[in-house]
Amino acid sequence: MQIEAIQEYQTVNEPDLRKLKVMIVDDEPMICETLKIFFHSMGINSIKTVESGEMALSEIERARYDYIFMDLMMPGINGIEVLKQIKGIHQYTNIIIMTGYPSMDTVINAMRNGASDFLIKPFRLQDIKIILERIHKFQILMEKNWLLHQELEGKKEVEKLNCELEKMIGHQSRMYDIVDSLSRISKSEDLYKFIINKSIDSCNAGKACFMLYRHEDPELIVLCQHGLQEVYPGYRVAINHSANENYFLDDNFIKMHFGKSKTEGLTFSNYCTKDNDLIVIPFQIRNEPFGVLIVGEKNNGQHFNDEDKFILMFLADRTALNIENVALYNNLTHSLMASLASLVSAIEAKDPYTQQHSSRVTEYSIKIADKMGCSYDDIQRLESSGPLHDIGKIGVHDSILNKPGLLTSEEFEEIKNHPLIGVNIVAPLGLDPQEQAIIRNHHERWDGKGYPDGLSGEKIPRLSRILSVADSFDAMNSNRAYRKSLPFSTCIRELQINSGKQFDPEVVEAAVSVFDSDPEISG
Repeated sequence: MQIEAIQEYQTVNEPDLRKLKVMIVDDEPMICETLKIFFHSMGINSIKTVESGEMALSEIERARYDYIFMDLMMPGINGIEVLKQIKGIHQYTNIIIMTGYPSMDTVINAMRNGASDFLIKPFRLQDIKIILERIHKFQILMEKNWLLHQELEGKKEVEKLNCELEKMIGHQSRMYDIVDSLSRISKSEDLYKFIINKSIDSCNAGKACFMLYRHEDPELIVLCQHGLQEVYPGYRVAINHSANENYFLDDNFIKMHFGKSKTEGLTFSNYCTKDNDLIVIPFQIRNEPFGVLIVGEKNNGQHFNDEDKFILMFLADRTALNIENVALYNNLTHSLMASLASLVSAIEAKDPYTQQHSSRVTEYSIKIADKMGCSYDDIQRLESSGPLHDIGKIGVHDSILNKPGLLTSEEFEEIKNHPLIGVNIVAPLGLDPQEQAIIRNHHERWDGKGYPDGLSGEKIPRLSRILSVADSFDAMNSNRAYRKSLPFSTCIRELQINSGKQFDPEVVEAAVSVFDSDPEISG
């Protein structure tokens, strides 16, 4: 009957079963032999039978088995104990417990210790087939689950790496942007604005303030800020000195503008200070304190993190170097400008009629520009280039410059070259296009009949139009080699007569208002 039963169930549609290694552990030889014949009929060739738990443990140390069918009650070591030891050696071996005396406690105990399934004696061979197929399918499912888990872990790792890579690229991009932007900044006021704007953008913050350190007092002076109420350039912030030789920013300033309060105030040191709501970055030049950047109120309720600290420290490091370079450049430029202005004064000193002409023209130009509402930057340009507007006359012969009579056409053509000569002289100073235009185009006319470029109307740079009126007024209002100075009223009338012809009407209107209201000019 047993052989017939084996033949009845000998086909199992699982080709993988042929690769399996099976051990049968039972002290009843008949059961071992029956199961061995059945497994052979299924195509499983690697089958081992042993009659005790001790023999099973000895065998398991030599080889790994996919399935172990083991009796629960055997002489010597019982099935539960063998189960525990085998699982300690080969965790993933499938162990099927066979017993004729099942109980719920026995089943629970075996399953807790790693049993894969149970066979209740007497059992049908069909039950073995079902168990094998069920465990095999479960293994496939577990393998797929493991592979899926590995794939998910791999994706998580890739996502983590991608996130880190994006952060690194973001850091590099922001650092490159800082370096690239700094390379195009040549003025200190633009540099301080850049520090504030870049701090706000990089950290997604609502407030930032850059202050210059004054060693004499000591105190801090605000140079530029964003988001602080009633704080303007030049605003002074006290630095308090503690008993332990530390310096602190005035706590009232921090509390009022950044909503923070410290026991003694915020430490002003050589090190970055960061908490959730505030970052303080010191600026140093040649290891000496130069200033401090305070950034606060991160948007959307977020806190400042180490990335914010890193980018601000990089910003401080790079801009500190630029501040020093700009300062050196400005000192050099000012020295060169002063040298050229002295040269202009020397040229004018040769002719008693033109002494201080350039300084007066500059003064008038600035007053007119202020009246017209020109920007601070434009007024600075006039202050820089105004004294040099006639420097090109160094290339014109003294006999022409000081000639008491009318100039010949050839002499006038030579004098018309002085704006271009002047631009070539100042070119190495790095003046911006508007500053150069003051020197080049201050003899252009509104009607297009001027020189050297024959520009007309608003094509003439605005600052050149302003200096042109100031230059002409001073020429009329001063003694010259070829005539005495004209009365003030005549000078004003000449400006008004030539408004819309030689001069910009808007500039003439502003100039007349300035000259009329200034007793030192109107006399």
